[in-house]
Amino acid sequence: RAWWSGDKPLMQVHRDEYDAMSNSAIAKDLVQRAELALPSLVEICKALAGSLGMEEVGVGPVKDAGAALRKAEKKYEGDVLKVTDYCRALLVVKDFPTLLALLELARDSFGPLIRRVKLSTLKTDRGSKPGGYRDCIINLELKDHICEIQIHLWPMWVVCGVDGFRHYRHCLEYSTDTFGDPFEALAGLDRKTMAELIVMAEEAVADMPLETLEWYHEKFILDYFAETGLFLHHGLHEWGETTLKALIKLRCLSPDIGPDHHETITLYRYLEQALRAQKKNEEADDVAKKIFMNKEQKKTEKVEAERSLWDQWIVDPFESVVDPNKKEREEEEKIKKEVRASKKAWRKIREERFKFLDGAE
Repeated sequence: RAWWSGDKPLMQVHRDEYDAMSNSAIAKDLVQRAELALPSLVEICKALAGSLGMEEVGVGPVKDAGAALRKAEKKYEGDVLKVTDYCRALLVVKDFPTLLALLELARDSFGPLIRRVKLSTLKTDRGSKPGGYRDCIINLELKDHICEIQIHLWPMWVVCGVDGFRHYRHCLEYSTDTFGDPFEALAGLDRKTMAELIVMAEEAVADMPLETLEWYHEKFILDYFAETGLFLHHGLHEWGETTLKALIKLRCLSPDIGPDHHETITLYRYLEQALRAQKKNEEADDVAKKIFMNKEQKKTEKVEAERSLWDQWIVDPFESVVDPNKKEREEEEKIKKEVRASKKAWRKIREERFKFLDGAE
């Protein structure tokens, strides 16, 4: 089970002939080996997709030597052997249960070939990749070459997709993952450039008019949000107001977000800004009141949570002295309880949706 460790170092096979070769020559050799491994990776992905009904599947192209050298220089101090995605594929699964089913199927079908499963960015206590993305990585060895399968969750994929990966690369290259206000990225652009961007934004949403938008049209909601930033920076506050009101309504209707979510409150802040720019101060004051009430509610919840901890301490002031390890034990027991509940839920889902896995063992 060692390959389940996501933080284990992983490298391409070091060959004796590499000692006399340049980094560029090694990268070219690894590209050739990736080409040889690619047909095997295609067959594996086809088998997984056929068993689990993937939302989307993509294999290749093989990473070229130049891209591998740049990645090695940026992430691995120039060591091209640490690049493990020369030969790569992507699979998009419907949800977490399908991901678990895929991992079980992979273990039972080609476990001896697996060298690492990396789940770190999907864990609640771990940070995301630059740009906010999270996925699962399976590395396997085919024809003496380490290959990579990227597994994406459908709810995140529909938001990011291929464009999201481009955003991830740009965040790495330009260190733009630290904006408190995403519209700060527009600072310094002249009006002509801004106008051209607005035209491009209008084209991006042309197939989905604002009045036909539904709460589940995530891609278009994000496109309209980006367009709103252009409106505000270009002084088109009335247009920004119209779009923001529509987006707020959609976020309030969303079962996963709602009126008190931080994203909805952020939209309210931009709406207040657009209203004040138009001297609609009375309406802006109403919006500001909503924002303030939300802030006070969050503050109250925090105080009550702290008070609960304080009350617990008052009830038994000597407990921490008498039993200093109680808190750690309770936390450990809580985690065990959550694990048991998760396993129970998974067994039920597995029985209902993935009964065929019993035959793969």
